[in-house]
Amino acid sequence: MTVAQTESRTAAQHVPPPAPAPAPDVAVGMGRAMRAMMAFQQIKGEYESVSKDLGDLSYDELVAHPVLQEVHRKGAETALQVCRANRGIYIKAAQFVASLQGGAGDHGIPKHYVTVLQELMDHAPHHAFSEIEGVFLEQFGERVEDLFREFDQEPIAAASLAQVHLATLHTGERVAVKVEYPGLWQMMATDFGVFRTMANMMKPGGFDLSWLVEDLQVALTSELDFTKEALNADKCRAMFLHRRDVKVPTVHWNLTTRCVLTMEYVKGVRVNDSGSHCMLGLKTFEVADTLASVMAEMVLCHGFVHGDPHAGNVHVRARPGSHAPQIIILDHGLYHTIDEKLRTDFCSLVRSCILCQRGSIQSLSQNFAGSLHRFFPLILSPWFIMGSGVGRAELLAARDGRLPPDVKLKDIGDFLVAMHNNGGNMLGVLHSMGYTRGLLNDLALPERRRVKAFGEFATKGIMEPRARPGQSTSYSLFEAWTAYLKLTYVSVNVDLLALQIRLLLLLSTPSTQITIVGGLFATLLAMGVRAKKT
Repeated sequence: MTVAQTESRTAAQHVPPPAPAPAPDVAVGMGRAMRAMMAFQQIKGEYESVSKDLGDLSYDELVAHPVLQEVHRKGAETALQVCRANRGIYIKAAQFVASLQGGAGDHGIPKHYVTVLQELMDHAPHHAFSEIEGVFLEQFGERVEDLFREFDQEPIAAASLAQVHLATLHTGERVAVKVEYPGLWQMMATDFGVFRTMANMMKPGGFDLSWLVEDLQVALTSELDFTKEALNADKCRAMFLHRRDVKVPTVHWNLTTRCVLTMEYVKGVRVNDSGSHCMLGLKTFEVADTLASVMAEMVLCHGFVHGDPHAGNVHVRARPGSHAPQIIILDHGLYHTIDEKLRTDFCSLVRSCILCQRGSIQSLSQNFAGSLHRFFPLILSPWFIMGSGVGRAELLAARDGRLPPDVKLKDIGDFLVAMHNNGGNMLGVLHSMGYTRGLLNDLALPERRRVKAFGEFATKGIMEPRARPGQSTSYSLFEAWTAYLKLTYVSVNVDLLALQIRLLLLLSTPSTQITIVGGLFATLLAMGVRAKKT
């Protein structure tokens, strides 16, 4: 059993029973929904007009046309205004869009939307202290000044669901206090009441989005209960106790409830802020390498994966007493889990891709992606095209933003559902891996180093449980040498794979350059989200 499967040692008495969900106020929800729908109709009309006016252009010419780029910009600005006005779930949705990375470019999510909505990753609107101080009295029966020696009224961070303040305990320790926005439970209930109504209205047209609404509600409801976040933090900390290059702040359970979370304050900088690395005496390459290692271990060895690892939630500092980087993992409200079989199959697939074992790649990928098995390895790395069975026709389709030959929208809808339901939320894990890949791209980590991290922890993830990271049991010299040889073999094969990719790039024509592979799976997902048929 992995460390991630071990329950936290946190005392159960700290966790209160769940409160009944508030009844939705449909009138409030409809007001917010009407604002969103009016904006949607406005944006939709402008896109239809551009499509009509520029209908004679080729797809590539249309995507690059300045008129369409201006519509993207205006649409993104309108979406930003709606999200700022509606707050809550709308900001959460905007942050999801802003987090999307990858090679699809404007063939997937237009860059203007990613860039404009990025503002809500860093500058989400916050509430005045006078609006949130009542939360403490409601949760603890005491005033803020009684609970803390000092409490900074200006938040240091604001997100879609809560904001964070610095405070000082009566012991003198500095802590970070996360406070949920008042009325958020009722606001969320009204929003989802309306969303379900809208989803049901779409069913007669052949599109069933109710599964997506329900899934989002489960995830956000979990995030709203800070005792669950605290338990996740304890579990993550236990997972990485063997690593000095990871820091998960300690929870203060006596000052934590469903709506208030108090944790040790650990000062760092955003992991992708390479300009600050030098000031801390850190080397950006080492920061990136450490991040790739930590996140690969989380997925491949533990199957308990942080669901929101964007730059605001992943910081870095110099490890105390050295100039080596230490990754700080924050905001543990959302985690994705995969069961033991799915995790070990995933490890085996990664190893097979590195070793270019076509038969294993095909059989394992079919378990994950069914009829789309040829494309599944490419979401892990474009280098995994070797042995995947993807050919020229599929690459050209990806370049042009089209579905590959013989692939139907229903295939993609079925794939998305299977990724979520079979053995855990693999779709969520892939999304988290996309976040990490975006951070590593910001830090210019070579793909070779990222794939080496995959290979190392995929190999460790299918070793005997006692030989995996985080296990304290010792093992024999023979077992140690066997593990070393396995890891070395995979590392050498990554170097050979790198050589093959370099030769492929040198020999290929511009139309078949490997760089377009990154857009293939992003295109499939972008088109497939709309394709879940009833």
